Amino acid sequence: MLPASFLESSPAAIGRTEIIGLLKVKRFKGTSSTRLELQTVLWALAENRQVPHGRLTLYSDSQCVTGLLRRKPRLLAGGFLSKKTNRQLINASLYRAFYEFHDESGFQVVKVAGHSKSRNHDPVHRIFSIVDREARKALKIWLKESTEVRIETNNGHWCVYALRCRNNSLYIGMTNNLEKRIEKHKLGTGSKFVRSWRPFELVKTIPCRNAAEARRLECELKALTRKKKIEALEL
Repeated sequence: MLPASFLESSPAAIGRTEIIGLLKVKRFKGTSSTRLELQTVLWALAENRQVPHGRLTLYSDSQCVTGLLRRKPRLLAGGFLSKKTNRQLINASLYRAFYEFHDESGFQVVKVAGHSKSRNHDPVHRIFSIVDREARKALKIWLKESTEVRIETNNGHWCVYALRCRNNSLYIGMTNNLEKRIEKHKLGTGSKFVRSWRPFELVKTIPCRNAAEARRLECELKALTRKKKIEALEL
C-alpha cells in the first residue's frame, strides 16, 4: 500500500529500491489463475485492514477483479448462483469477502493495462511494472526450489561457485557436485557463456545447507555488478 503522493511523482523519480522495500510476497497453493487473483487482492486488503488510511484505491490488471463491483448488484440479487446450473459459483465465497471489504472501506477499483508501453510515462504503470517483475522473480525462485528440494536428499552438498573467465568476467553458478560441474565447464557443456570464454579459474566456493539456500544466494550474486560481486566474494 502506497500513499497517493506517489502518483504525483514523475515515473523517473519512483525508485525500484523504494518500491521493492515495501513489497510483500505470499505463496498460494492449490489454486487457479482467477482464484489466485481474488485471493491476492483479499490478502492485501486484510493485511492493510488495521492500517490508518484515507480513501483507498485498488489498482489491478485483472479483468475479474476490476469487473466485480459492476457485477455486485446482479450477484447479490442472484444469491451468487450460476444462471446455467443454478448452483453456487465456484468463487462465491471470495466474491462475498470482496464485497464485505468494499462495504467496509468503500475502495474504488482502477483497471491497469498490464505490460503497457506507457509504463515509463505514467507513475501507476511504473509501479506496476516493478511489482510485476519482482513477483515473477519470486515465483521463479519458488518453482526452482520446489523442483530441487524433491531431489536434493539423494545428492551431495550444495554450493555456489564463482569462475573468473578469460575476459576477466565473473560467472556465478550453483551445484551439488562441484567436481563434475567444473569438468562440464571444461568440456564446454556446462554454460554457453563459460564455453565462449575458456579457459577459466575457480576463484570461490560457498557451501550452502540446501538447494533453496544455494538458489537464493546465486540469484543475489548474479544481480550484482562486477564490482559488487568482487566485494561480496572478497576477491
